[in-house]
Amino acid sequence: FWHALSGLPPTVLGELALKWVELLQTGLPVAALSATVGSLRLSLRERDILHNIYLPWAVQVGKNSTFLMNTYYEGEFETNIHVLRERIGIEPAPDVENWLG
Repeated sequence: FWHALSGLPPTVLGELALKWVELLQTGLPVAALSATVGSLRLSLRERDILHNIYLPWAVQVGKNSTFLMNTYYEGEFETNIHVLRERIGIEPAPDVENWLG
């Protein structure tokens, strides 16, 4: 659900951006480990995107959205995604297709 709400692709880069959101919301050590060590698998360009584009976005979403793990997503299947994003405070992630080349 988080990939759909955030607009992030189901890639290592997209997953790491969401791990930063998870870390900011939960403070769980496993999220910190995944967010940090997982970035070693990225190319230099992807690391640049993660640190300069997705990380600031993740900080904003992690701090300003409702606690995402408490959302009953199955009860929201009929809700327009834009309405749901606004209600829980998720701004879609920046589009980085042009950065990836």
